[in-house]
Amino acid sequence: MPERLDSPLDIAVIGGGVIGLSIADRLLADGRQVTLIDPGQYDVLASHGNAGQIAPGHPPIPSPAIPPKSLHMLLDRRSPLYIPPRPSAPLLRWLAGFMAACRPHRFARSMEVLAALSRKSLEGFDELVSSMPSDARPERSGVGDFWSTEEGERDAATETAWMERLGFSTQTQSGDELRRQDPAWGPRVRGVTWHLDGRTVDPEAYCAALRDRIHDRGRMLRDQIIGVRRVGHVWRLARHHGPPIEASRIVLAAGIWTPPLARGLGVRILMQPAKGYHLDATGAPAPLSAGVLREFKIAVTPLGGRVRLAGTLELSGVNHRRSRSRLMQLQRGAEDFLPGLRQTDAAPWCGLRPCTASGLPLIGRVAPDAWIATGHGMMGLTLAPGTASLIGDDMAGRQPSKWAAAFTPRSRR
Repeated sequence: MPERLDSPLDIAVIGGGVIGLSIADRLLADGRQVTLIDPGQYDVLASHGNAGQIAPGHPPIPSPAIPPKSLHMLLDRRSPLYIPPRPSAPLLRWLAGFMAACRPHRFARSMEVLAALSRKSLEGFDELVSSMPSDARPERSGVGDFWSTEEGERDAATETAWMERLGFSTQTQSGDELRRQDPAWGPRVRGVTWHLDGRTVDPEAYCAALRDRIHDRGRMLRDQIIGVRRVGHVWRLARHHGPPIEASRIVLAAGIWTPPLARGLGVRILMQPAKGYHLDATGAPAPLSAGVLREFKIAVTPLGGRVRLAGTLELSGVNHRRSRSRLMQLQRGAEDFLPGLRQTDAAPWCGLRPCTASGLPLIGRVAPDAWIATGHGMMGLTLAPGTASLIGDDMAGRQPSKWAAAFTPRSRR
């Protein structure tokens, strides 16, 4: 992999997660000259450690159900969305924007535009599948919404109504019907709604396959960009290692590291890193299908010979400290639904998801020769091909759909 590149580059895509990889791959498919600048810290990338579920139409994090639970989120370490109190003006501004996004009319609009972007992503996955290696192909397995209480059933019914209203297919089963098909699920499971458009994929294998495709057709630089500024007609990119390089066009897709880079473009991004965890459990009967345990907000995904338990959102700043209690929440919550997981060997992981206050990603042009794609929160994998399509279409001068304007970043100097 080359470490020194001629300047100026034509297009530099900054960020090695699934969003940056998907954009670089799409632009290369369009016949463009692309250099992906990737820091290579794969073990902490949210893209590599996510649940491996592609969930079109998934609701954003801010919702009308959140405000009544806001005090709980601040005080209870066991809350799926935990915000430990800390003195932080950016966090307070983010919280104000987050609570505003929980209003019913804002939530409804977010659901509509995320559904549109999800459908565009499904088209992108369909285009990719035949050219990907077998271990990196998304499987049309559906994704379940499992519940164990009456309240969980009511919440699932509300979300199901939204999914059907937005044009996604669902199917509901009782717990007994589920266990006849898949005995791994325990007696406490009362029912499941299958989101039939959902898919699963090993996220690490998927990202590795995209990286190989880019390496074969484009150029890659293993480094971290620490600053961006305009110099004449090009963008000068300051590197952590090595001399600066210049690029005629840039795409910032660096996840939680995007906001400081975006300031060089005159854009202020209201974003918080949300720490998520996973355990890869082995040594137990795996469920046949993936899904989310509604009451605990835990994603369960069979990946080869292991079962991934993923979830929790912790807004505790930029750090990779692992909380044993948060990890144990995944284990204990899953045991309620999958009793066979009690005896497991687990490899713990945590990573930082880039979460905007609005719950919507930021995707679009912020200068004649600069674009931003970040803030996908828990939906990076689901929305990556659609995001790449929006960037590629805009770069090619193709007229975007009206709904795409909802994701356009706003300049805030």
